[in-house]
Amino acid sequence: MSPRDSAHPSGEFPGGTPGPSSGARWTLPAMAIVLIGCVAGVVACFVMTRAADAYPLTHRQVDAHIVRVVGPPGGGGRSLPAPGADVEVAWTGRDGAVHTGRTHVGPLPDLKETVRVWTDTRERLDWGPPVNGTIILGSVLGGLAAASAAWSADRLVRVGRRAWTARRAVAGWE
Repeated sequence: MSPRDSAHPSGEFPGGTPGPSSGARWTLPAMAIVLIGCVAGVVACFVMTRAADAYPLTHRQVDAHIVRVVGPPGGGGRSLPAPGADVEVAWTGRDGAVHTGRTHVGPLPDLKETVRVWTDTRERLDWGPPVNGTIILGSVLGGLAAASAAWSADRLVRVGRRAWTARRAVAGWE
């Protein structure tokens, strides 16, 4: 029987000697899991920042005119209406042709004003580069996901090691 199995719930071994602290047993794995999460978050931040910096190489901003309001402000069948309105816009592409598309603007500008929209190389509307808040949120969530995966892997290794040790112990008794 292992010393851990024979330990009293108070943390002392038979005979009154103190057992290994559970805090010391978890210190190194906890530090490794936090480190993995931090490294994954930093890598995600660099990747998304790099993508945001390269965005203008394949996309461009154009001035578009609002043709009409498609949906009422806050409407459009969304479960949580976004402030603003869905509008149809028209802009002149690089080829000189007039292109149209639908986008969401908020708050609703005057119908005679122009709005800035992003288009891709095929003159289709696009969302635009990620903003700082999106990059930060993605980095934090990526770090948490990596830390969760590392913790799960650590738990699987520990359970597998205990099962393997128990199987060897039982095989030795037969």
